[in-house]
Amino acid sequence: MRSATAILGSPFSGSSSEKIVSLILDRLSPDHWTSTVVDLSEVPADNLLLRSEGPALRQALDKTTEADLIIPASPTYRATYTGLLKVFFDLMPPESLLGSYVLPVQTGGSPHHSLSIEYGMVPMVRSLGGLVLANSIYTWSDHWNEDGSAGEDLVSMIESSVSEISLLLK
Repeated sequence: MRSATAILGSPFSGSSSEKIVSLILDRLSPDHWTSTVVDLSEVPADNLLLRSEGPALRQALDKTTEADLIIPASPTYRATYTGLLKVFFDLMPPESLLGSYVLPVQTGGSPHHSLSIEYGMVPMVRSLGGLVLANSIYTWSDHWNEDGSAGEDLVSMIESSVSEISLLLK
C-alpha cells in the first residue's frame, strides 16, 4: 500500500488548491493508496514560526516525510507559493524528501505566474531531495466552470498527473 500526503498551503479552507487536491486524491485507487491531508492553516502558528515542537506540527512533518507521494498545494501570492508552505518546508532537514515523488499544485488569478511552480516550488522540493513529477498543475479561474466544478482542461491536467503517478508508483 502506497501513501500520499497533500499539504495545503492556503491560509483559508475551501480554497481552489484544496479542491484540486481532493480531485487528485479521489482518483488514486483506494486499493493501492492511503491518503492524508495536512492543512497548514490548522497547525499552530507558533509551532511553524517559532519552531516550537507541537503534536500537530510533528504529525504533519512525519506524514510528509514518510509519504511515497507528496502533493504541496498553494495559491500564488506575490508570484510564488505561500509563506505558510515555505515555513513548513523550512522546518524539514536536508534530504528529508529523498525517494518521495512530488506533484506540485499551484493556483493563481491568471496564467501570468504559471512558471512560478518551476522557479519557486520545484527548486524548494528538489533542495529536500524530492523527485518532482513532470505533470505539475498550475490553474487559474478559466479552469473552473461557473458552478465551481473543475473544467475540462483542469480535469485533463489532473488525469495526466494521476497517470504519471500510476506509472511511476506501481
